[in-house]
Amino acid sequence: MHPLKKRLIYLLGFMGVGKSTVGALLGERLHWPFIDLDATIEAGHGTTIRQIFENAGEPFFRQIERAALMEASKTEPAVIALGGGTFVQKPNFDYIQEAGGTTIWLDCPLEELRRRCEGKNDRPLFRDPASFAQLFEQRLPFYRQADHRIPTEGIGPEEVVENILRLQVF
Repeated sequence: MHPLKKRLIYLLGFMGVGKSTVGALLGERLHWPFIDLDATIEAGHGTTIRQIFENAGEPFFRQIERAALMEASKTEPAVIALGGGTFVQKPNFDYIQEAGGTTIWLDCPLEELRRRCEGKNDRPLFRDPASFAQLFEQRLPFYRQADHRIPTEGIGPEEVVENILRLQVF
């Protein structure tokens, strides 16, 4: 482990990339707690992310997301799966950088992500293929600033975890 890095792993990437699945497996392999930010928010508010977006709006969701991020980051060591938009919010991006953990971008091509998300109604920002692609393109510059990039196309979650473990940064 890098001496200045905290034992925090932030998994980031677009919706459908597998952050929750990979995060749970990675946590098991490292014997670290796994925190799924979206699941934490849903449990804390007794409702779904989609319902929070619909009933209170995205600005309110981003406020509670930031609070959940800050609370989750107090657990060390931990594997933390961020929501698809968490890392692209400037205050969150800055906070994560200052927290001193390792950021890992799970990267997958747009078409594969679209295929994985089609038919799911729990994605509040997946409205149609055009807006999905536009959101993906807007978020890419932020994702590219992660410490590490792990491609996920065509491989299962276990292999993604193995590729993360090969980084040997924690």
